[in-house]
Amino acid sequence: MTALLDSSSRSLVFAVFSVFVVICLMLCVITGADEDDRALVRSDSRRLRSWQQGIAMGGDTTTVATVTVLVGMVATTGFDGLGVMLGSLVGVLLFLVLVIEPLRAHASLTAPDLLDARGSGGSAVRVAWGVVTLMVCFPLLVVQLVVVGNVAASLLGQPGARTGCIVVIGCVMTALAVSGGIRGTGVVMITKSAIALPVLVVAAVLVLHRFGGDLGRLLDAASLGSGTGEAFLRPGGYTGDGWVGAVNRVGQIFGMTMATLAMPAVLMRAIATKSPRGARTVGRWMLGELVLLYGALAVVGVGAAALVGTVLREAGPSAQVFTPLLLGRALDDGGLLVAALACVLFLTALAAVVDVTLAAGITLGRDVLAATGDRPAGRLDGTASRWSAALTGLAAAAVAVVCADWNLVVVSTLWLALCGAALAPVLLYALYWPGFTARGALWCLWGATAVCVVALVVSPYASGTPTSIMPGHDFRLWDVTIPGVVTVPAGFLLGWLGSVTDRRRRTGGAGRGGRPESRMRVPSSDEFRGLPRS
Repeated sequence: MTALLDSSSRSLVFAVFSVFVVICLMLCVITGADEDDRALVRSDSRRLRSWQQGIAMGGDTTTVATVTVLVGMVATTGFDGLGVMLGSLVGVLLFLVLVIEPLRAHASLTAPDLLDARGSGGSAVRVAWGVVTLMVCFPLLVVQLVVVGNVAASLLGQPGARTGCIVVIGCVMTALAVSGGIRGTGVVMITKSAIALPVLVVAAVLVLHRFGGDLGRLLDAASLGSGTGEAFLRPGGYTGDGWVGAVNRVGQIFGMTMATLAMPAVLMRAIATKSPRGARTVGRWMLGELVLLYGALAVVGVGAAALVGTVLREAGPSAQVFTPLLLGRALDDGGLLVAALACVLFLTALAAVVDVTLAAGITLGRDVLAATGDRPAGRLDGTASRWSAALTGLAAAAVAVVCADWNLVVVSTLWLALCGAALAPVLLYALYWPGFTARGALWCLWGATAVCVVALVVSPYASGTPTSIMPGHDFRLWDVTIPGVVTVPAGFLLGWLGSVTDRRRRTGGAGRGGRPESRMRVPSSDEFRGLPRS
Protein backbone atom coordinates (compact mmCIF):
# COMPACT_ATOMS: atom_id res chain seq x y z
CA MET A 1 0.00 0.00 0.00
CA THR A 2 2.99 2.31 -0.07
CA ALA A 3 2.70 3.07 -3.80
CA LEU A 4 -0.67 4.78 -3.69
CA LEU A 5 0.89 8.18 -4.36
CA ASP A 6 3.98 9.32 -6.14
CA SER A 7 6.19 11.94 -4.49
CA SER A 8 4.54 14.92 -6.20
CA SER A 9 1.00 13.77 -5.37
CA ARG A 10 2.07 13.03 -1.80
CA SER A 11 3.40 16.55 -1.44
CA LEU A 12 0.16 17.95 -2.83
CA VAL A 13 -1.95 15.99 -0.35
CA PHE A 14 -0.02 17.13 2.69
CA ALA A 15 0.28 20.68 1.45
CA VAL A 16 -3.50 20.91 1.00
CA PHE A 17 -4.11 19.20 4.34
CA SER A 18 -1.69 21.51 6.17
CA VAL A 19 -3.29 24.62 4.67
CA PHE A 20 -6.73 23.32 5.62
CA VAL A 21 -5.68 22.66 9.22
CA VAL A 22 -4.24 26.17 9.56
CA ILE A 23 -7.42 27.69 8.10
CA CYS A 24 -9.57 25.60 10.45
CA LEU A 25 -7.53 26.67 13.46
CA MET A 26 -7.98 30.32 12.47
CA LEU A 27 -11.72 29.84 11.94
CA CYS A 28 -12.10 28.12 15.30
CA VAL A 29 -10.26 30.93 17.08
CA ILE A 30 -12.29 33.63 15.29
CA THR A 31 -15.71 31.97 15.47
CA GLY A 32 -15.21 29.92 18.62
CA ALA A 33 -17.20 30.43 21.77
CA ASP A 34 -16.14 32.41 24.80
CA GLU A 35 -15.47 30.51 27.98
CA ASP A 36 -18.58 31.70 29.78
CA ASP A 37 -21.27 29.33 30.91
CA ARG A 38 -23.49 28.58 27.93
CA ALA A 39 -21.65 30.13 25.00
CA LEU A 40 -19.63 26.97 24.46
CA VAL A 41 -22.72 25.11 23.34
CA ARG A 42 -25.57 27.39 22.41
CA SER A 43 -25.18 31.12 22.02
CA ASP A 44 -22.63 31.20 19.24
CA SER A 45 -24.13 28.22 17.47
CA ARG A 46 -27.39 30.08 16.99
CA ARG A 47 -25.66 32.36 14.50
CA LEU A 48 -25.50 29.40 12.10
CA ARG A 49 -28.37 29.26 9.65
CA SER A 50 -30.62 26.21 9.51
CA TRP A 51 -29.12 24.90 6.28
CA GLN A 52 -25.65 25.27 7.75
CA GLN A 53 -26.62 23.34 10.86
CA GLY A 54 -28.18 20.66 8.65
CA ILE A 55 -25.02 20.22 6.63
CA ALA A 56 -22.98 20.09 9.83
CA MET A 57 -25.30 17.44 11.30
CA GLY A 58 -25.05 15.38 8.13
CA GLY A 59 -21.29 15.56 8.49
CA ASP A 60 -21.60 14.34 12.09
CA THR A 61 -22.94 11.00 10.89
CA THR A 62 -20.15 10.65 8.30
CA THR A 63 -16.94 9.42 9.86
CA VAL A 64 -13.74 8.35 8.18
CA ALA A 65 -14.82 4.76 8.84
CA THR A 66 -17.91 5.47 6.74
CA VAL A 67 -15.82 6.56 3.79
CA THR A 68 -13.21 3.79 4.09
CA VAL A 69 -14.47 0.70 5.91
CA LEU A 70 -18.04 0.99 4.62
CA VAL A 71 -16.91 1.48 1.03
CA GLY A 72 -14.53 -1.47 1.46
CA MET A 73 -17.39 -3.51 2.88
CA VAL A 74 -19.53 -2.76 -0.18
CA ALA A 75 -16.62 -3.63 -2.46
CA THR A 76 -15.99 -7.02 -0.83
CA THR A 77 -19.44 -8.14 0.38
CA GLY A 78 -21.83 -6.22 -1.86
CA PHE A 79 -25.41 -6.52 -0.59
CA ASP A 80 -24.58 -6.52 3.13
CA GLY A 81 -22.55 -3.32 2.84
CA LEU A 82 -25.45 -1.62 1.10
CA GLY A 83 -27.69 -2.83 3.95
CA VAL A 84 -25.62 -0.84 6.45
CA MET A 85 -26.15 2.32 4.39
CA LEU A 86 -29.87 1.64 4.21
CA GLY A 87 -30.08 1.20 7.98
CA SER A 88 -28.30 4.49 8.53
CA LEU A 89 -30.63 6.37 6.17
CA VAL A 90 -33.71 4.87 7.84
CA GLY A 91 -32.30 5.99 11.19
CA VAL A 92 -31.85 9.54 9.90
CA LEU A 93 -35.43 9.57 8.62
CA LEU A 94 -36.75 8.37 12.00
CA PHE A 95 -34.59 10.94 13.76
CA LEU A 96 -36.13 13.65 11.60
CA VAL A 97 -39.70 12.45 12.20
CA LEU A 98 -39.58 11.36 15.85
CA VAL A 99 -36.75 13.05 17.70
CA ILE A 100 -35.28 16.30 16.46
CA GLU A 101 -38.23 18.68 17.03
CA PRO A 102 -39.39 17.52 20.50
CA LEU A 103 -35.77 17.10 21.63
CA ARG A 104 -35.04 20.73 20.79
CA ALA A 105 -38.23 21.81 22.56
CA HIS A 106 -37.34 20.17 25.88
CA ALA A 107 -33.52 20.02 26.08
CA SER A 108 -31.55 23.18 26.72
CA LEU A 109 -27.92 22.01 26.53
CA THR A 110 -27.60 18.20 26.62
CA ALA A 111 -29.97 15.23 26.31
CA PRO A 112 -30.37 14.64 30.10
CA ASP A 113 -32.16 18.01 30.22
CA LEU A 114 -34.94 16.27 28.31
CA LEU A 115 -35.13 13.55 30.97
CA ASP A 116 -35.31 16.18 33.71
CA ALA A 117 -38.09 18.02 31.89
CA ARG A 118 -40.07 14.80 31.41
CA GLY A 119 -39.80 13.67 35.02
CA SER A 120 -37.42 10.75 34.47
CA GLY A 121 -34.14 12.50 35.25
CA GLY A 122 -32.01 13.38 38.23
CA SER A 123 -28.33 13.33 39.11
CA ALA A 124 -28.00 9.54 38.95
CA VAL A 125 -29.63 9.41 35.51
CA ARG A 126 -27.51 12.30 34.29
CA VAL A 127 -24.31 10.53 35.38
CA ALA A 128 -25.45 7.23 33.83
CA TRP A 129 -26.28 8.91 30.52
CA GLY A 130 -22.93 10.72 30.58
CA VAL A 131 -20.91 7.57 31.27
CA VAL A 132 -22.65 5.59 28.52
CA THR A 133 -22.18 8.52 26.13
CA LEU A 134 -18.46 8.51 26.87
CA MET A 135 -18.42 4.75 26.25
CA VAL A 136 -19.91 5.50 22.82
CA CYS A 137 -17.65 8.45 21.98
CA PHE A 138 -14.36 6.97 23.11
CA PRO A 139 -14.36 3.85 20.86
CA LEU A 140 -15.56 6.02 17.98
CA LEU A 141 -12.61 8.37 18.47
CA VAL A 142 -10.17 5.46 18.67
CA VAL A 143 -11.45 3.98 15.39
CA GLN A 144 -11.17 7.32 13.59
CA LEU A 145 -7.61 7.93 14.77
CA VAL A 146 -6.40 4.42 13.93
CA VAL A 147 -7.88 4.53 10.43
CA VAL A 148 -6.52 7.97 9.59
CA GLY A 149 -3.15 7.06 11.15
CA ASN A 150 -2.87 4.00 8.91
CA VAL A 151 -3.82 6.00 5.83
CA ALA A 152 -1.40 8.82 6.68
CA ALA A 153 1.50 6.41 7.24
CA SER A 154 0.77 4.66 3.95
CA LEU A 155 0.62 7.92 2.03
CA LEU A 156 3.94 8.91 3.55
CA GLY A 157 5.38 5.61 2.41
CA GLN A 158 6.52 4.96 6.00
CA PRO A 159 4.34 2.33 7.73
CA GLY A 160 6.49 2.70 10.85
CA ALA A 161 5.32 6.31 11.18
CA ARG A 162 1.79 5.23 12.11
CA THR A 163 2.22 5.96 15.82
CA GLY A 164 3.54 9.45 15.16
CA CYS A 165 0.70 10.14 12.71
CA ILE A 166 -1.94 9.07 15.26
CA VAL A 167 -0.44 11.26 17.99
CA VAL A 168 0.02 14.34 15.80
CA ILE A 169 -3.41 14.12 14.18
CA GLY A 170 -5.05 13.46 17.55
CA CYS A 171 -3.43 16.54 19.08
CA VAL A 172 -4.44 18.74 16.13
CA MET A 173 -8.04 17.59 16.26
CA THR A 174 -8.21 18.04 20.02
CA ALA A 175 -6.93 21.60 19.65
CA LEU A 176 -9.66 22.35 17.11
CA ALA A 177 -12.38 20.97 19.39
CA VAL A 178 -11.13 22.89 22.44
CA SER A 179 -10.71 26.20 20.63
CA GLY A 180 -13.86 26.19 18.50
CA GLY A 181 -16.88 25.25 20.57
CA ILE A 182 -19.92 24.00 18.69
CA ARG A 183 -20.02 26.93 16.27
CA GLY A 184 -16.34 26.70 15.40
CA THR A 185 -16.56 22.95 14.87
CA GLY A 186 -19.70 23.53 12.82
CA VAL A 187 -17.72 25.75 10.47
CA VAL A 188 -15.11 22.98 10.15
CA MET A 189 -17.84 20.43 9.44
CA ILE A 190 -19.45 22.60 6.75
CA THR A 191 -16.08 23.18 5.08
CA LYS A 192 -15.39 19.45 5.12
CA SER A 193 -18.76 18.67 3.51
CA ALA A 194 -18.23 21.35 0.86
CA ILE A 195 -15.00 19.60 -0.18
CA ALA A 196 -15.72 15.92 0.47
CA LEU A 197 -19.17 15.63 -1.11
CA PRO A 198 -18.20 17.01 -4.56
CA VAL A 199 -15.06 14.83 -4.70
CA LEU A 200 -17.04 11.67 -3.89
CA VAL A 201 -19.74 12.59 -6.40
CA VAL A 202 -17.08 13.13 -9.07
CA ALA A 203 -15.57 9.73 -8.26
CA ALA A 204 -19.01 8.12 -8.59
CA VAL A 205 -19.60 9.87 -11.93
CA LEU A 206 -16.23 8.64 -13.22
CA VAL A 207 -17.15 5.09 -12.22
CA LEU A 208 -20.44 5.31 -14.10
CA HIS A 209 -18.67 6.88 -17.09
CA ARG A 210 -16.18 3.98 -17.16
CA PHE A 211 -19.13 1.61 -17.70
CA GLY A 212 -21.02 3.83 -20.10
CA GLY A 213 -23.64 4.75 -17.50
CA ASP A 214 -24.97 1.19 -17.59
CA LEU A 215 -25.71 0.02 -14.04
CA GLY A 216 -26.19 -3.55 -15.29
CA ARG A 217 -22.67 -3.67 -16.70
CA LEU A 218 -21.31 -2.15 -13.51
CA LEU A 219 -23.01 -4.75 -11.30
CA ASP A 220 -21.91 -7.61 -13.55
CA ALA A 221 -18.31 -6.38 -13.46
CA ALA A 222 -18.53 -5.98 -9.66
CA SER A 223 -19.81 -9.54 -9.26
CA LEU A 224 -16.93 -10.82 -11.34
CA GLY A 225 -14.28 -8.59 -9.76
CA SER A 226 -15.32 -9.40 -6.20
CA GLY A 227 -14.67 -13.09 -6.81
CA THR A 228 -18.06 -14.03 -5.32
CA GLY A 229 -20.11 -14.12 -8.52
CA GLU A 230 -23.87 -13.79 -8.09
CA ALA A 231 -23.46 -13.98 -4.30
CA PHE A 232 -22.26 -10.35 -4.48
CA LEU A 233 -25.86 -9.29 -5.06
CA ARG A 234 -27.32 -11.53 -2.36
CA PRO A 235 -27.24 -11.20 1.44
CA GLY A 236 -24.75 -13.26 3.41
CA GLY A 237 -21.38 -12.05 2.15
CA TYR A 238 -20.59 -10.39 5.49
CA THR A 239 -23.34 -11.56 7.82
CA GLY A 240 -23.10 -15.27 6.97
CA ASP A 241 -25.63 -17.95 6.09
CA GLY A 242 -28.31 -19.87 7.99
CA TRP A 243 -29.95 -18.67 11.18
CA VAL A 244 -26.77 -16.86 12.28
CA GLY A 245 -26.74 -14.89 9.05
CA ALA A 246 -30.41 -14.01 9.42
CA VAL A 247 -29.87 -12.78 12.99
CA ASN A 248 -26.83 -10.78 11.88
CA ARG A 249 -28.71 -9.16 9.00
CA VAL A 250 -31.68 -8.14 11.12
CA GLY A 251 -29.35 -6.93 13.86
CA GLN A 252 -27.29 -5.00 11.32
CA ILE A 253 -30.17 -2.93 9.95
CA PHE A 254 -32.05 -2.70 13.26
CA GLY A 255 -28.96 -1.76 15.26
CA MET A 256 -27.71 0.77 12.73
CA THR A 257 -31.14 2.41 12.55
CA MET A 258 -31.40 2.79 16.32
CA ALA A 259 -27.79 3.91 16.72
CA THR A 260 -28.32 6.75 14.23
CA LEU A 261 -31.18 8.04 16.42
CA ALA A 262 -28.90 8.74 19.37
CA MET A 263 -25.41 9.58 18.12
CA PRO A 264 -24.05 12.01 20.76
CA ALA A 265 -22.56 14.55 18.35
CA VAL A 266 -25.80 14.65 16.32
CA LEU A 267 -27.90 15.14 19.47
CA MET A 268 -25.57 17.91 20.62
CA ARG A 269 -25.97 19.78 17.37
CA ALA A 270 -29.75 19.18 17.19
CA ILE A 271 -30.19 20.74 20.64
CA ALA A 272 -28.17 23.74 19.47
CA THR A 273 -30.57 24.61 16.63
CA LYS A 274 -32.44 27.93 16.75
CA SER A 275 -35.96 26.63 17.44
CA PRO A 276 -38.09 23.47 17.24
CA ARG A 277 -39.47 24.55 13.88
CA GLY A 278 -35.97 25.34 12.65
CA ALA A 279 -34.89 21.88 13.79
CA ARG A 280 -37.12 20.28 11.17
CA THR A 281 -35.53 22.40 8.46
CA VAL A 282 -32.13 21.34 9.76
CA GLY A 283 -33.19 17.70 9.57
CA ARG A 284 -34.30 18.02 5.96
CA TRP A 285 -30.93 19.43 4.93
CA MET A 286 -29.23 16.65 6.86
CA LEU A 287 -31.28 13.96 5.11
CA GLY A 288 -30.71 15.46 1.66
CA GLU A 289 -26.95 15.59 2.18
CA LEU A 290 -26.80 11.98 3.39
CA VAL A 291 -28.94 10.62 0.55
CA LEU A 292 -26.55 12.18 -1.96
CA LEU A 293 -23.49 11.07 0.02
CA TYR A 294 -24.56 7.45 0.49
CA GLY A 295 -25.59 7.23 -3.15
CA ALA A 296 -22.09 8.32 -4.17
CA LEU A 297 -20.46 5.94 -1.67
CA ALA A 298 -22.55 3.03 -2.92
CA VAL A 299 -21.43 3.64 -6.51
CA VAL A 300 -17.82 4.07 -5.39
CA GLY A 301 -17.95 0.78 -3.45
CA VAL A 302 -19.47 -1.18 -6.32
CA GLY A 303 -17.00 0.45 -8.72
CA ALA A 304 -14.12 -0.61 -6.47
CA ALA A 305 -15.34 -4.21 -6.61
CA ALA A 306 -15.43 -4.01 -10.40
CA LEU A 307 -12.07 -2.30 -10.94
CA VAL A 308 -9.83 -3.28 -8.00
CA GLY A 309 -11.63 -6.28 -6.52
CA THR A 310 -8.70 -8.59 -7.27
CA VAL A 311 -6.25 -6.27 -5.51
CA LEU A 312 -8.50 -6.09 -2.44
CA ARG A 313 -8.78 -9.88 -2.24
CA GLU A 314 -5.03 -10.35 -2.48
CA ALA A 315 -4.28 -7.65 0.09
CA GLY A 316 -6.70 -9.04 2.70
CA PRO A 317 -9.22 -7.37 5.07
CA SER A 318 -6.73 -4.77 6.30
CA ALA A 319 -6.70 -3.21 2.82
CA GLN A 320 -10.37 -2.20 3.02
CA VAL A 321 -9.49 1.19 4.53
CA PHE A 322 -7.58 1.99 1.33
CA THR A 323 -10.46 1.08 -1.01
CA PRO A 324 -11.30 4.67 -2.12
CA LEU A 325 -7.62 5.38 -2.83
CA LEU A 326 -7.18 2.17 -4.81
CA LEU A 327 -10.24 3.05 -6.87
CA GLY A 328 -8.89 6.56 -7.45
CA ARG A 329 -5.65 5.13 -8.79
CA ALA A 330 -7.59 2.84 -11.13
CA LEU A 331 -9.68 5.74 -12.47
CA ASP A 332 -6.89 8.32 -12.79
CA ASP A 333 -3.30 7.30 -13.52
CA GLY A 334 -2.12 10.87 -13.00
CA GLY A 335 -2.77 10.68 -9.25
CA LEU A 336 -4.94 13.80 -9.00
CA LEU A 337 -8.06 11.85 -7.99
CA VAL A 338 -6.06 9.82 -5.46
CA ALA A 339 -4.74 13.03 -3.95
CA ALA A 340 -8.27 14.48 -3.78
CA LEU A 341 -9.66 11.33 -2.15
CA ALA A 342 -6.78 11.28 0.33
CA CYS A 343 -7.63 14.85 1.31
CA VAL A 344 -11.27 13.79 1.75
CA LEU A 345 -10.20 11.05 4.16
CA PHE A 346 -8.09 13.46 6.20
CA LEU A 347 -10.79 16.13 6.28
CA THR A 348 -13.51 13.63 7.19
CA ALA A 349 -11.42 12.31 10.07
CA LEU A 350 -10.57 15.82 11.18
CA ALA A 351 -14.16 17.01 11.28
CA ALA A 352 -15.63 13.84 12.81
CA VAL A 353 -13.09 13.58 15.62
CA VAL A 354 -13.38 17.30 16.40
CA ASP A 355 -17.16 17.09 16.86
CA VAL A 356 -17.12 13.80 18.79
CA THR A 357 -14.34 15.13 21.05
CA LEU A 358 -16.41 18.24 21.78
CA ALA A 359 -19.54 16.17 22.49
CA ALA A 360 -17.58 13.91 24.83
CA GLY A 361 -15.99 16.89 26.60
CA ILE A 362 -19.32 18.64 27.16
CA THR A 363 -20.85 15.39 28.44
CA LEU A 364 -17.94 14.77 30.81
CA GLY A 365 -17.93 18.34 32.11
CA ARG A 366 -21.68 18.89 32.39
CA ASP A 367 -23.32 15.50 32.96
CA VAL A 368 -20.63 13.56 34.85
CA LEU A 369 -18.26 15.88 36.72
CA ALA A 370 -20.81 18.59 37.53
CA ALA A 371 -23.40 16.05 38.72
CA THR A 372 -20.89 14.31 40.98
CA GLY A 373 -19.16 17.46 42.26
CA ASP A 374 -20.12 20.61 44.13
CA ARG A 375 -21.87 22.31 41.22
CA PRO A 376 -25.61 21.83 40.70
CA ALA A 377 -26.30 18.88 38.41
CA GLY A 378 -26.55 19.96 34.80
CA ARG A 379 -24.71 23.25 35.11
CA LEU A 380 -22.21 23.75 32.31
CA ASP A 381 -18.89 25.42 32.93
CA GLY A 382 -17.14 26.34 29.68
CA THR A 383 -13.62 26.01 31.02
CA ALA A 384 -14.32 22.63 32.61
CA SER A 385 -15.85 21.30 29.39
CA ARG A 386 -12.88 22.49 27.35
CA TRP A 387 -10.47 20.75 29.71
CA SER A 388 -12.68 17.66 29.56
CA ALA A 389 -12.58 17.74 25.76
CA ALA A 390 -8.81 18.07 25.80
CA LEU A 391 -8.46 15.16 28.22
CA THR A 392 -10.80 12.99 26.15
CA GLY A 393 -9.02 13.71 22.86
CA LEU A 394 -5.52 13.09 24.22
CA ALA A 395 -6.60 9.91 26.01
CA ALA A 396 -8.22 8.64 22.81
CA ALA A 397 -4.97 9.26 20.90
CA ALA A 398 -3.01 7.30 23.51
CA VAL A 399 -5.45 4.37 23.43
CA ALA A 400 -5.48 4.43 19.61
CA VAL A 401 -1.71 3.88 19.62
CA VAL A 402 -2.13 0.82 21.86
CA CYS A 403 -5.11 -0.59 19.92
CA ALA A 404 -3.79 0.14 16.43
CA ASP A 405 -3.43 -3.57 15.59
CA TRP A 406 -6.78 -4.66 17.04
CA ASN A 407 -9.75 -5.75 14.97
CA LEU A 408 -11.47 -2.39 14.60
CA VAL A 409 -14.78 -4.03 13.70
CA VAL A 410 -15.05 -5.11 17.35
CA VAL A 411 -14.57 -1.54 18.56
CA SER A 412 -17.06 -0.18 16.01
CA THR A 413 -19.64 -2.82 16.94
CA LEU A 414 -19.30 -1.86 20.61
CA TRP A 415 -20.12 1.82 20.19
CA LEU A 416 -22.92 1.13 17.72
CA ALA A 417 -24.47 -1.46 20.04
CA LEU A 418 -24.32 0.87 23.06
CA CYS A 419 -25.76 3.78 21.13
CA GLY A 420 -28.66 1.73 19.75
CA ALA A 421 -29.48 -0.37 22.83
CA ALA A 422 -28.86 2.05 25.72
CA LEU A 423 -29.20 5.65 24.53
CA ALA A 424 -31.90 5.34 21.85
CA PRO A 425 -34.54 3.55 24.02
CA VAL A 426 -34.13 6.07 26.84
CA LEU A 427 -34.48 8.93 24.37
CA LEU A 428 -37.65 7.50 22.76
CA TYR A 429 -39.24 6.51 26.07
CA ALA A 430 -38.59 9.98 27.51
CA LEU A 431 -40.26 11.59 24.51
CA TYR A 432 -43.26 9.30 24.00
CA TRP A 433 -44.07 7.40 27.20
CA PRO A 434 -45.43 9.51 30.11
CA GLY A 435 -44.94 6.55 32.48
CA PHE A 436 -41.19 6.38 31.98
CA THR A 437 -39.33 6.94 35.27
CA ALA A 438 -35.80 7.56 36.48
CA ARG A 439 -35.57 3.93 37.57
CA GLY A 440 -36.49 2.80 34.06
CA ALA A 441 -33.79 5.08 32.61
CA LEU A 442 -31.16 3.66 34.96
CA TRP A 443 -32.14 0.07 34.26
CA CYS A 444 -32.02 0.72 30.52
CA LEU A 445 -28.69 2.57 30.54
CA TRP A 446 -26.75 0.25 32.84
CA GLY A 447 -28.56 -2.96 31.92
CA ALA A 448 -28.33 -2.53 28.15
CA THR A 449 -24.65 -1.62 28.49
CA ALA A 450 -24.03 -4.87 30.37
CA VAL A 451 -26.00 -6.87 27.77
CA CYS A 452 -23.98 -5.34 24.91
CA VAL A 453 -20.65 -6.09 26.56
CA VAL A 454 -21.63 -9.68 27.38
CA ALA A 455 -22.98 -10.24 23.85
CA LEU A 456 -19.63 -9.22 22.37
CA VAL A 457 -17.56 -11.15 24.94
CA VAL A 458 -19.29 -14.44 24.08
CA SER A 459 -19.11 -13.78 20.32
CA PRO A 460 -16.35 -14.67 17.82
CA TYR A 461 -15.06 -11.11 18.17
CA ALA A 462 -13.55 -11.91 21.58
CA SER A 463 -12.26 -15.46 21.07
CA GLY A 464 -12.24 -18.54 18.91
CA THR A 465 -11.09 -17.16 15.54
CA PRO A 466 -7.78 -15.88 14.13
CA THR A 467 -9.17 -12.33 14.00
CA SER A 468 -10.47 -12.34 17.59
CA ILE A 469 -9.01 -10.15 20.31
CA MET A 470 -7.85 -13.34 22.08
CA PRO A 471 -7.34 -15.88 19.26
CA GLY A 472 -5.65 -18.37 21.58
CA HIS A 473 -8.81 -18.89 23.65
CA ASP A 474 -12.32 -20.02 22.81
CA PHE A 475 -15.20 -19.16 25.13
CA ARG A 476 -17.79 -18.44 22.48
CA LEU A 477 -21.40 -19.17 23.29
CA TRP A 478 -22.81 -18.13 19.91
CA ASP A 479 -21.58 -17.16 16.45
CA VAL A 480 -23.62 -13.96 16.12
CA THR A 481 -21.35 -10.96 15.50
CA ILE A 482 -24.01 -8.23 15.13
CA PRO A 483 -26.16 -8.52 18.28
CA GLY A 484 -28.60 -5.68 17.58
CA VAL A 485 -31.57 -8.05 17.32
CA VAL A 486 -30.95 -8.99 20.97
CA THR A 487 -29.46 -5.87 22.55
CA VAL A 488 -31.97 -3.30 21.27
CA PRO A 489 -35.09 -5.20 22.46
CA ALA A 490 -33.29 -5.85 25.76
CA GLY A 491 -32.79 -2.11 26.22
CA PHE A 492 -36.47 -1.36 25.61
CA LEU A 493 -37.53 -4.24 27.88
CA LEU A 494 -35.30 -3.08 30.73
CA GLY A 495 -36.57 0.50 30.45
CA TRP A 496 -40.18 -0.70 30.54
CA LEU A 497 -39.60 -3.17 33.38
CA GLY A 498 -37.78 -0.64 35.54
CA SER A 499 -40.58 1.89 35.09
CA VAL A 500 -43.57 -0.38 35.72
CA THR A 501 -41.96 -1.84 38.88
CA ASP A 502 -41.13 1.59 40.29
CA ARG A 503 -43.20 2.05 43.47
CA ARG A 504 -43.04 5.83 43.18
CA ARG A 505 -44.79 5.53 39.82
CA ARG A 506 -47.56 3.31 41.22
CA THR A 507 -48.19 5.56 44.22
CA GLY A 508 -47.83 8.80 42.28
CA GLY A 509 -44.98 9.92 44.55
CA ALA A 510 -42.10 12.16 43.76
CA GLY A 511 -39.36 11.09 41.40
CA ARG A 512 -35.66 11.41 41.98
CA GLY A 513 -34.50 14.65 43.51
CA GLY A 514 -37.88 15.22 45.20
CA ARG A 515 -39.60 16.43 42.03
CA PRO A 516 -43.05 15.14 41.15
CA GLU A 517 -42.86 12.86 38.15
CA SER A 518 -43.96 14.58 35.00
CA ARG A 519 -46.77 13.24 32.85
CA MET A 520 -46.14 15.63 30.03
CA ARG A 521 -47.19 14.69 26.56
CA VAL A 522 -45.29 15.47 23.39
CA PRO A 523 -46.53 18.71 21.82
CA SER A 524 -48.10 18.44 18.41
CA SER A 525 -46.67 20.11 15.33
CA ASP A 526 -49.22 22.93 15.66
CA GLU A 527 -48.19 23.53 19.25
CA PHE A 528 -44.55 23.61 18.19
CA ARG A 529 -45.34 26.33 15.70
CA GLY A 530 -46.67 28.44 18.55
CA LEU A 531 -43.53 28.20 20.61
CA PRO A 532 -41.44 31.38 20.85
CA ARG A 533 -38.40 31.42 18.63
CA SER A 534 -35.02 31.63 20.34
